[in-house]
Amino acid sequence: MLLNNLVMKRILIPFFVIISLVLVFNSCNKDSEIETPDFYGSWTVLQFDDLGQQFNVELKFNEDNSYDWILLDTVEGHISSHAEFTISENIMSITNDPDCSSIGEYYLTVEGKKLAVIAKTDGCDPRAKALEWVWKKK
Repeated sequence: MLLNNLVMKRILIPFFVIISLVLVFNSCNKDSEIETPDFYGSWTVLQFDDLGQQFNVELKFNEDNSYDWILLDTVEGHISSHAEFTISENIMSITNDPDCSSIGEYYLTVEGKKLAVIAKTDGCDPRAKALEWVWKKK
């Protein structure tokens, strides 16, 4: 009986330790995984500038991690643009933009058919004015 208890302890204790570790690591991974919002595709918004001009814009997020900011109306002083970005959790970092030399960071939040783009940091004011809107899914 004593031998049987020793064998059980030698088997059960490591077994419970391993199971406990698996459960701890598994629950930690689930807590740390934050899904990236489904923002790829086309979004539209009616924008206005400092001169009071109103114009429709499409923001198209491409799966190669680039975006196209497309003017849908003819507006004096504005042109369509293209840039590349990286994404980490819900933060988009614009890394390659021919119109702006600095990196810009934006929070992306999708709720239903709306996308909020909110500047975290960006030294390029025209880009921030172009992106920082609540967009509707096209």
